[in-house]
Amino acid sequence: MQTRRQFVMRAGGAAATVLVPTSLATSLAAAKPFAGGRFPDGVVAGDPTPKGVSLWTRFDPSGSGGTGTIELEVASDKSFRHVVARKSIKTGSASNHAVKARVGGLKAHEEYFYRFASKGADSAVGRFRTALPADSNETVKFAFFSCQDYTHGYYNALDAMADGDYDFVVCLGDYIYAEAYHSVKGGTGVRDDKIGRENPTNPDIVREAVTLADYRAKYQLYRTDPLLRAVHSKFPMVMLWDDHEVQDNYAGKPADGGLPAGKHFSQARKKAARQAFFESMPAFPGGTRLYRKLSFGKNVDLFIMDQRTYRDNQPCDDAVVAPCADYDQPRDFLGRPQMNWVKGGLSASKAKWKVMANEVTIMPTRVLGGANYTYDNWEGYPQEREELLTHIRDNKIDDVVFVTGDIHTFIAGDVRTGDGATGDTVATELVGGSITSQSLGETDLDAGGGTKIKGNDKNPETSPALIDALRGINPQVDNADFDHHGFGAVTASPSGFTCELVRMDTIKKKSTKKLPSKDWTYHVAPGSPSIKGQHGPAQ
Repeated sequence: MQTRRQFVMRAGGAAATVLVPTSLATSLAAAKPFAGGRFPDGVVAGDPTPKGVSLWTRFDPSGSGGTGTIELEVASDKSFRHVVARKSIKTGSASNHAVKARVGGLKAHEEYFYRFASKGADSAVGRFRTALPADSNETVKFAFFSCQDYTHGYYNALDAMADGDYDFVVCLGDYIYAEAYHSVKGGTGVRDDKIGRENPTNPDIVREAVTLADYRAKYQLYRTDPLLRAVHSKFPMVMLWDDHEVQDNYAGKPADGGLPAGKHFSQARKKAARQAFFESMPAFPGGTRLYRKLSFGKNVDLFIMDQRTYRDNQPCDDAVVAPCADYDQPRDFLGRPQMNWVKGGLSASKAKWKVMANEVTIMPTRVLGGANYTYDNWEGYPQEREELLTHIRDNKIDDVVFVTGDIHTFIAGDVRTGDGATGDTVATELVGGSITSQSLGETDLDAGGGTKIKGNDKNPETSPALIDALRGINPQVDNADFDHHGFGAVTASPSGFTCELVRMDTIKKKSTKKLPSKDWTYHVAPGSPSIKGQHGPAQ
């Protein structure tokens, strides 16, 4: 273990700059370095740019509490002989002892290593690569994932992800689940989450987070998993949220979250959840605005959207029904400021690939009787959906790809204007399944019109005939897998956008076995957004 003297000596000559969030940037005069403690949650890097990155850890003072400082050290080598930045960062119980910094002045597309330390303890060592410079035409590699319910399965997909080589990874939301839906005793869980309280009026859950302490404990629980910590230690993360960081299917604008009274949504609960989110993530955008753009050379502009904060309540009671009377009415999804930002950014982008980090599906998912499979996605907000897609079409914005989470299913297909099935194809959508959250094949599926399709949590085997039938209702879809779990792995270059939808054999036992990728690797050619017929029927 390093001594304080060794740390200071190696840090001499640091060249980079380090900034800390406003909430942590108070005077260090009254704060002394923490003496012992530990760093139980590992380390996380985020939002890489050509010259900078955000870094995070959480310190556990092991009962001493109070306020103190933690040292951050960034080096160009794993042995930390060439330190480029160091900083004493103040933290305390008010921020759950989160330690965050934004490091600038780095070299583009270079590998760096970082760690945090008290006087008597070191964190794990993390690694990150800064983004490509604006004039680079090099290939960009990244992974995207979502929906990692701690209780329902093992993080085998993250084990596979950690073996990859990526410039960054994107979490499309549902990093935590405020609700525990599964338990070992109940038969569908592989491990238990005992955080929060029971809610008798919400029978679908075991327990749920309600207070700030609950939400903080969720992040700490999830990061007890070594595979999640391993991914964070290897790759910088680009983070957005969906609903489960606060509460299932909530809408950000209504005071009641658009939820029934029995769900016990409250503004205090939302505030606590969002505080815990920002405390637990490396990015700290100005105010509470989460939507932003990151650029990676000439080949990728990544548009990170926030599809929860500004949305109105979902129409049609968010049920599996045909469109209701007030379905096609003006209602906010992105909201006007964000919509203008997205449209303006797409029009101005010079990147080969405009990648939309998308929380919920933009392709419709229709089932029997003309029903939509819920209205929590873009389909519930048809006017904003059409505004965005016709903007892409009418302004001839090529090479737009939506990478999507939320629905716990692998889906690949064409993004079309109008009803989504018969309109003009203007973009591609690749939906990356879930890390562990219950898939459509693992639960009883409401197929509309009172029809229920029986699922099997232990051994899902959705009939190919069912996939064909639903694909017939959804001709924009090339292929779908209702049963498995995993993530998307992307290679973006001037010659194309290639995505392997990585599917794991199981989540019910620890395993690194992957399923064949032949029918689940898609190539989007420049200027040709349609992928229909690559692995499914051409029509």
